[in-house]
Amino acid sequence: MAPAIVHFLVGASILLVLATPVALHDERVRRVDLWLVLAGGVWGLGPDLHNVAPVFRSQLYALHNSLWAAPFAFHYALDSQAVRDRPLAGIAGSILLFCLAVGGFTAAARADPERARHTKRFVSRLGIPVAALAAAAIVGTMLSATGRVETVAALVGADGTLASAALLLVASVAGSYAVAVAVPDRYARRPFVGSLLGLQLGLVAWVVGIVLVLPLWARVVLEASPPVPLVDWPSLLALAVAGTLVGACITTVRRIALLTPADR
Repeated sequence: MAPAIVHFLVGASILLVLATPVALHDERVRRVDLWLVLAGGVWGLGPDLHNVAPVFRSQLYALHNSLWAAPFAFHYALDSQAVRDRPLAGIAGSILLFCLAVGGFTAAARADPERARHTKRFVSRLGIPVAALAAAAIVGTMLSATGRVETVAALVGADGTLASAALLLVASVAGSYAVAVAVPDRYARRPFVGSLLGLQLGLVAWVVGIVLVLPLWARVVLEASPPVPLVDWPSLLALAVAGTLVGACITTVRRIALLTPADR
């Protein structure tokens, strides 16, 4: 498993990032910044409770080793073999993520809600990278659970988990920006519409990318012989969930950061 500090910092960072748009408008959120760090860290460590629990250890350990651990700050993905093989890189990455989250939250908390127009615009765009990270984690968890992480890198002639993670992140960022651009301005702050549009784009990405383009690419470039069309149900589920989350995340952050009197 990943070091406990990685789970703590990732959980704390995610909660701080989620609270950043709210901190622009709500003084109560600004006053509980340290409690947010503590709550997020404990949330990220949740599945590791089996190490100290006096009862139900076997049941908690089974939860730790299942996909049900993923909602706890992507605990399942962080416990993958790729992260375990690189503990120092995991620690360094989580520290960097935490520093960026603290910086963003601090900037939002100290901004003047009435005058900080540029800060609000900047924070409203945080939904795109946050959604991209979440989408990459969701698809990566699916690939890890099905033992196909390194197949992503193989599509471009590379190998290794790091190359797969980099490609997933690039694809997730591109997809998140596509959703952000595709949402019409009049619906830019409506999470329900954003989630539906994200779901639709996720389904389109599956049909075009997985079902048609992927097997043709493998036949031409990799000289493999997958079936055409390639119907892969786990990837459909992963892209549908990721697309829905991306659309909801982008529009929700915009709605909170660019709060208007009518939304109060």
